[in-house]
Amino acid sequence: MLIPMIIPIIYTLKYKQESLVDVIVIFLIMIGIVIFYWPLTISFYLSANIFSKFILFILFPLLIIFLNFKIKNNEYNNKVFNLSQFGLTIKELANSIKLGLIFIPLMLIVTFLVKYMINGYYDIDFSLGVISFFESFTEEFFFRGVLFLFLMIKTNLKIAYVTSLSSFILMHPQNFTNLFIISTLVQGLITLEICRRSRNLAGGWIVHGTNRFFSIVIYPLFM
Repeated sequence: MLIPMIIPIIYTLKYKQESLVDVIVIFLIMIGIVIFYWPLTISFYLSANIFSKFILFILFPLLIIFLNFKIKNNEYNNKVFNLSQFGLTIKELANSIKLGLIFIPLMLIVTFLVKYMINGYYDIDFSLGVISFFESFTEEFFFRGVLFLFLMIKTNLKIAYVTSLSSFILMHPQNFTNLFIISTLVQGLITLEICRRSRNLAGGWIVHGTNRFFSIVIYPLFM
């Protein structure tokens, strides 16, 4: 997960040194996530997992980035810390949701085919499906909000795109042992494309959350 951050660090060192500190701050946040991920999220099947991942993937990054912003901008600076730079905005909300609804069928088909080829056995767990839907927002915020939309401001579109996608895939090493890595890759591409077009997290969250819910609640009915 940390390796892809080498790309924006090298880029800002060479071409955009004014953004170097911001990129290093993101890198330090990711180190913290890697260190505390398993201790805080080991109870995946418990609703408490939502709160632990909320702290790790949303609250912690926002706090560190905000503190960095305040240090860089003194009281005489009129700059305002804006959540829209992370895709948390009403602007383009309808467009983002529309894109999400358009891409959902493709995402569900890919996941269904992958699960069918794996031919595994899956238990139906409605409560876990609901929890997973809402918990998916934590990953959308960090990987698409911070590592794509925010990082894009500090570097450029291509750098942020590659960094976000690579980190998201490496965040799920368990999928490298089977074909489910295909679904992970497709999900990363779809959610990034929605964010690229709308600069809003809503559509990506809908796709990510719906895919999780269907994987846990609906797909087992066909297996």
